[in-house]
Amino acid sequence: MILQNYKKKILTLLNVLKFIYGRYTVTAVTRDILFVIGTASEVYSITIVGKFIDEVAKILLDWNQFDISQFFQTQAFIHLVTILILWSILQACNQAKQHLYNVIYERVWEDARYMMVAKVSKSNLQDVEQEKFQDLLTYSPAYSIDRIIQTYNSFAGIMSSMVRFVSAGIIIFETMSWSVLILILFVLPEIIIVHIRRKKIRGYQDEKVGKLKFLNYLLNVTLTIANFSELRVNDTFAYTKRRYQEEYDQFLDGYLKTDSKLYRDRTSFSIVGQVLKFSYVIYVLSFAIVKKLSLGSFKALYDYVDMTYSSAYNVFDSVTYISSLLGYDEKFFDLMDYEGFGDHAHGEKKLKKGTPTIELKNLSFSYPDDPSTMVLKHIDIEIKPGEKIAFFGSDGSGKSSMVKILAGLYQIQLGEYLVDGYSVKDLDRGELKKKIAVTFQDFINYNFSLRENIVISGERKNVNKRLYDDVAKASQVYDFMKKEKLEDTHILGKTFPGGKDLSPGYWQRLAIARMLYRNKKIFVMDESFTFIDSESKEVILHNILDFVGSERTLIYITRSVEDLDMFDRIYFFENGRVVESGSFKELMKKKKKFYKIAKES
Repeated sequence: MILQNYKKKILTLLNVLKFIYGRYTVTAVTRDILFVIGTASEVYSITIVGKFIDEVAKILLDWNQFDISQFFQTQAFIHLVTILILWSILQACNQAKQHLYNVIYERVWEDARYMMVAKVSKSNLQDVEQEKFQDLLTYSPAYSIDRIIQTYNSFAGIMSSMVRFVSAGIIIFETMSWSVLILILFVLPEIIIVHIRRKKIRGYQDEKVGKLKFLNYLLNVTLTIANFSELRVNDTFAYTKRRYQEEYDQFLDGYLKTDSKLYRDRTSFSIVGQVLKFSYVIYVLSFAIVKKLSLGSFKALYDYVDMTYSSAYNVFDSVTYISSLLGYDEKFFDLMDYEGFGDHAHGEKKLKKGTPTIELKNLSFSYPDDPSTMVLKHIDIEIKPGEKIAFFGSDGSGKSSMVKILAGLYQIQLGEYLVDGYSVKDLDRGELKKKIAVTFQDFINYNFSLRENIVISGERKNVNKRLYDDVAKASQVYDFMKKEKLEDTHILGKTFPGGKDLSPGYWQRLAIARMLYRNKKIFVMDESFTFIDSESKEVILHNILDFVGSERTLIYITRSVEDLDMFDRIYFFENGRVVESGSFKELMKKKKKFYKIAKES
């Protein structure tokens, strides 16, 4: 178990270094070189300062008055100039290192967040809904990304500290022999206790990731402008503010108690370490007196002792700190390596051009978080190219679950989902998405320009003006643009200054236009007229049928019997089953439950 933990940490460290040095090679390597140059300047300046002090001591003893021209010719002046040059080099290196650190810091945040978005975009809904995936999505921006940068910075700092430690240690060794190694022992007590406290802090944060997720949810709900009206008028803000403060206070109380113990113990053991260090300084002083060392030589030895001690501390502290940080870092890489069913449950089959046949054979389905509840039961449906099909049923009948299945968002568990005779399990990734465009019941109001709201789902970088015009007309977007005096460059929503909010019906028209603009072979509409009046719905639906044409497929999901006579076949869903199917006329002739619902509507 211990060996596995170390192996995991080494792998995570390699991932961190690959992330930094692989992406920002020139920046990171340049910064490392500056570390070495700056450290060499710092180490050498200690010797020069000692020599300067000795030369100044001679001047103080030998000169009766100060002669500036004569001073310029002394070794003291040369040492002083050298100190200035070394200080300038050190400062230049430090400032350049800080700038390069800032570059790396901002780039890491940019790239890591982009990678998170890319990871989600390549996942399926079944995977994204998993608790582990959700925890990793919450944990990574809160803890991991910043710690990746800290891990790199600590690793780079180890190199600088090692150069300082080795250089200073060798110089002291020449005078004090092996006794210099005792300085390493003096730093260990503080290092060990700090490492233990850091592990406890990380353990607490790991344990409380669920609370962090809830706090993020509260914050998002409260700060989403679309929610403002209900929150304000119904005074829901009072509840969300109280819960946020209560939950955050609980989280902080535990965290700050653990954090205070770290700094309390660090202070105590730091004092112990300094006492031990100064005991060694006394030993160095006694040695200097016996050996009749000059003041400058003792000053240099003192500085090298301090440098050796602090460098040894920094090396060990950085190692243990990195060990602690890696526990945070690995969650980000776990997220990047997370494999859902789409990563391994797929084949290599490609679909041919044109509209495919869709077949569902004895398909049953339950959601992964509730496997005992079947929401779809023994579904048998065949949809041929060009057919216009309606799924009809009340709330909870299984219609929306069918949409998610058809879109490939969940793994097929029981039965078969065939596309042109191929099981979706045998299709190459992305093949199904190439064929299907969907308007979901819970569509998104994008606070972008009106044009972007339509073309955002297109793979094309350039707008297809003819297609854009066709879908904007079909969905009556141009009609409400004229009524509201909007241009297609107008920003929508209230997120950005000058944005124009729309009625739900107008937003839904944009969602329909967005689906049509994808211009796929199969169109799926899930309750796509919830906010649109009956008269407009009939016109738009006719327009959509004309746009889809005779060769492409339309699957229409609804709980209303209105306009169902436009469709080739209707599947009546009830309690997850198809209880009736046929054309509108056929279902009416049967005079079963669909007939009764239609007559009562």
